[in-house]
Amino acid sequence: LVPNSSREQYNLACVLALKGEVDAALDWLGRAAANGFHQLPFLEADSDLEAVRDLPGYQIVRTMIAENRQHWREEVYRTAASAPPLTVLPEPTAGGKPHPLIIALHGFGDTAANYPRLWGPVAEDFGAILVVPNGLRPVGAGRGWGSVDEAEAVVEAALDYARENFEVDWDRVVLTGFSQGGFMAMALGTRHPDLFVGVIPMAGGYIPGIDTPPEADRGDPRYYFMVGSRDRAADEVRRAAADFEAAGYQVDLRMLSGIGHTFPRRTTTELRNALRFVLGE
Repeated sequence: LVPNSSREQYNLACVLALKGEVDAALDWLGRAAANGFHQLPFLEADSDLEAVRDLPGYQIVRTMIAENRQHWREEVYRTAASAPPLTVLPEPTAGGKPHPLIIALHGFGDTAANYPRLWGPVAEDFGAILVVPNGLRPVGAGRGWGSVDEAEAVVEAALDYARENFEVDWDRVVLTGFSQGGFMAMALGTRHPDLFVGVIPMAGGYIPGIDTPPEADRGDPRYYFMVGSRDRAADEVRRAAADFEAAGYQVDLRMLSGIGHTFPRRTTTELRNALRFVLGE
C-alpha cells in the first residue's frame, strides 16, 4: 500500500526481527534508512530489534539513520527560524538588567496567539520575556508538535532568537506547555537540564517506563505539574510527578479541583504560584 514509506519499512523490520528473520529485518531497516527514516531514539530503544543489533551491517544502517536525523533536524530548525516566535516584552529594567525568559508551548490544535492573555500578565509580574513558538504541523485552524525531536528543534530556534534579540538572564529560563505542549516541555526538560531552571508541564501525557525520567543531578530543573482533577490525563500527571520525585527532582503537583482539560480558572494566580516554585522564590 505504501511501498516507499520509511515508517512502514521500519515497522516491517521490527516484525521480521521478532519472527527471527534477522537478515531480512536488517535489509528492510536499510531500506527505511535509504528512504529517510530518521527516528534514531526509536531505533536505539526499540526492544523489537534486539536480535538485529549484533549483525555486521547494523552499525552502517544506524549511521545512515543518524545522518538522516541530523539533516532533518537542520531542516526543521531552518523552518522554525524563518518565522520568529510570538514575543511579549516586559518593561525595560533599570540599567538594562537581563530578564527571565518563559518559553511556552501551545497544545495540539492551538496557536501561539492565545498565550499573551494566558501567560502575559504573569510574565509582566516577573519582568520576564514571554516567547511562544508555533508548532510546525497544521491541525485544523491551529498547529501541533509532530515529535519531541521536532519540538526540540523549534525550541532551539526560539532560544537562539531570544539570544540574538534580547537581554536574557540565562540562569532563569523556564519551559512550560499545555496538553501536547506540556508533554513536550516535560520531555525536553529531561533532555536539556542545563538549559532550564524550571519546567511547568500542564495537563500533558505520560507513559511510565517510556517517559520515566533519568536520575536527577545537582542543578537539574524544578518541575511543577498542573492538571485538572477531571482531566483524563490526571492519573498520568500524578504518576509523572511521583516518578520525577522518586528520581530526585524537586517537584510540586497542583491538582485543580473541578476542571477538565483546560487552563485553571484563576489563571494568573495559579501560573504565578507555578513560576515562583520553579524559580525558587
